[in-house]
Amino acid sequence: MTRNLIMSLVAVFATTAYTAQAQVPKLNSNPGASATIFLDFDGQTVNTPYWNSGTPFYATPSGLTNEKITTAFYQVAEDFNPFNINITTDSTVYFAAPINKRQRIIVTAYSSWYGSAGGVAYLESFRWGLEIPGFVFANLLGYNEKNIGEASSHESGHTLGLYHQTLYDANCNYVTEYNPGTGSGATSWAPIMGNSYGKTLTLWHKGSSYSCTNIQDDLAILSGSANGFGYKTDSVGNTYRQATAVPMVQSVPVNNQPSTPGFNVSSQINTTSDVDIFKIDVTSTSRFQITAKGAAGTTSKPNVDIKMSILDSRGNVLNSYNPANSLDVSIDSTITMGTYYLSVSNASNTNVSNYGMLGDYAIAGAALPSTLPVQSMKLNGRAANNKHELNWNIVADEPIESISIETSTNGSSFTGLQKVAANSSNFDYQPTEKKTVFYRLLVTTASQLKYYSNVVALREVTNSTKFDVVTNIINKNEIALNSKGAYNWRVLDMSGRAVANGRTATGYNVLQTGSINSGMYLLQIIDGGEVVTQKIVKQ
Repeated sequence: MTRNLIMSLVAVFATTAYTAQAQVPKLNSNPGASATIFLDFDGQTVNTPYWNSGTPFYATPSGLTNEKITTAFYQVAEDFNPFNINITTDSTVYFAAPINKRQRIIVTAYSSWYGSAGGVAYLESFRWGLEIPGFVFANLLGYNEKNIGEASSHESGHTLGLYHQTLYDANCNYVTEYNPGTGSGATSWAPIMGNSYGKTLTLWHKGSSYSCTNIQDDLAILSGSANGFGYKTDSVGNTYRQATAVPMVQSVPVNNQPSTPGFNVSSQINTTSDVDIFKIDVTSTSRFQITAKGAAGTTSKPNVDIKMSILDSRGNVLNSYNPANSLDVSIDSTITMGTYYLSVSNASNTNVSNYGMLGDYAIAGAALPSTLPVQSMKLNGRAANNKHELNWNIVADEPIESISIETSTNGSSFTGLQKVAANSSNFDYQPTEKKTVFYRLLVTTASQLKYYSNVVALREVTNSTKFDVVTNIINKNEIALNSKGAYNWRVLDMSGRAVANGRTATGYNVLQTGSINSGMYLLQIIDGGEVVTQKIVKQ
C-alpha cells in the first residue's frame, strides 16, 4: 500500500461558538492495552513532510468544553470497545505506547490549511511508526460533540486500514461515496465509515467499498494481524452451563425502597455472535423488573440493539424481549422460586443486521412483591376484507380501568385512535388509506399504572399488489402474509441462498421458514416470470 493515499470525511457546516480550551481531562478506555489512539484536543504543532507540503503549522485547540470532550471521547471509546486498544486523551500514555501501535488524531478548530473536509487521515498510518497524525476539524463540524466523535472514529478507522463504506444501487451503480444508512429515530443506522452524523446506531459494517463488488469487512480488518491488537477476551460464558453467577443483594433502590433485593451487572458484546449468560437464583416468587441498556455508565451513544431472554434451569427459553423501536429492553414479570438464566445478545432490526453491534451494556434487576398489575398482554391483528381486525389478551392482577388503541404511520410516533371498553378484547378498523398502519394498546390499571402492548403492523392487499406481509419481522420462524392468489414463494439469505420455500393460498397465510439465524432475508413471491421481492428481518 502506498503512503500517499489520503482519506477525508465530509463536513457538516453549522454555526456554533468556539470555547476557550481548559485543561483537557485525562481519560483512558482500556489502560492495560499497548495499542493506543490519542485524541488530542489541546493543540499541536505539526511538522511532518506528509501534511501541508511539509510546512510546519500550529493546529489550534478544539474549542470544545471539557463536557463535550468527555462525550466525544466516550463515543470513540465505545466504537473501539470490543478491541484490545486504548483510547486516550493523555499524551504521556500515547508516548509510552509502541511507536508502530499508536495513532494521534488531532481535534482542532484550524482547518484552512487543508480544505472543507470534516476530517482527514492517511490510510494504514497507525502501522507505519512515522508519527503522522490524522485530523478532525471541529469548526467544520459545528463544535458538535456527536459529530466530532463520529469523525474521530471514522478517521481512526482510516489509519487502521479502512476505506469508505460506499452506497451502490441494486444494479451496482454508484450512488454516493459515503453510505448514509437507513431509518430514523432510536434504531436508525449508518456505517462509521460512511456518513453517520445523523443516525443513532453508527457501527462498523460489512459492505461495498471502493467498488460495488469489493466487500469491506470492517471488523476483520480492525482485528486483523496487520494492526496487531485483536479483540478483548470475552469475560462472560456463552452457554447456560458456563453462565456467570449474579448474586442477589439487598441494596438495589427501586421506587424509593432502598432495601429491595436485586442485582446490577455490566459487560460487553464482544463479537457479532457473542451471547452472555448470567445465572440468578430466585428464593421466592417475585415480581422482577429488569432493564438492559447499552453504553452503560457513560455519556456515549449505544452500539447494541439488545435482545434479552429468560431461560429456565435447563436452559430452555421461557421468553425473549427485543422491542421493535427501542435499543433497550425492559421486563416486568412474575418469576417463581428457582434457578434462572438471563441471556443477552445483539439483534437485527428493520434498518440493519446485527453485524457490528458490539459494545457495553448494563443490566439492573429488582425483586418486588409478587403482585403484578399487568402480568401479560398480547396484541394480534390481521388485514382482511378491507379492514384491520385486532384482538388481544390481557392477564392482570388488578382491574383494568381503560384501554386505548393507538396508531402510527412510522412505528415510533403514536397517537390515540379509539378508547374501548375495559373488558373488550377485539376491535375492527377500516383505514382511509392503503398503507401500513402500526397499532398498539395503552392499558391503564385501577392504580393508574400504564402499560403498552407489543406493536403490530397491518396493511390491506390492494388491487395493484399480489401480496402483502402483515409485518416484516419474522416471528417464531413464521411470516404472516395476505395473498391475492396461489403463488410460489421462497426466502433467501443475503448471500442469495434459499432457506425456505413453498406455495401460498389465496387469503391469509402463515409461511414457515424453519429454524434460521437472526438477520436480514429476502421474501420472494413468484408468479410465472414475475418475481416480487421484499426485505424481512429475523430478530
